[in-house]
Amino acid sequence: MKETALLKIAMICSLVGLVALFFISQQIELKDYEPDFLNNKNVGDSVKLSGKISKVTAGNNVVFIELSQQAPISVVVFTDKDINLNENDFVEISGKVQNYNGKEEIIADKIKVVS
Repeated sequence: MKETALLKIAMICSLVGLVALFFISQQIELKDYEPDFLNNKNVGDSVKLSGKISKVTAGNNVVFIELSQQAPISVVVFTDKDINLNENDFVEISGKVQNYNGKEEIIADKIKVVS
């Protein structure tokens, strides 16, 4: 008797928790990336940005993308798959800001080509 009651309580708590997490995740929004060259205040933040690709360089399991905005922004994509990106494509990128050799760059989690 006690085991079935505990099982029911655990199932109800799990479902309520999943529903709560779903609604909380709908409220999470990435902030727009605005580069700040005076200090590294954005390092470690998850951000989103959009722009036109000015340069694409592919290597072993890594693709370097340079976006043209107010200032060029470096984006790094680590992947095993071929990425079909071309210069002058307009893209939306979400990822994490990292510091590499004194410069901020975006380590991309998601890239979407916008028509």
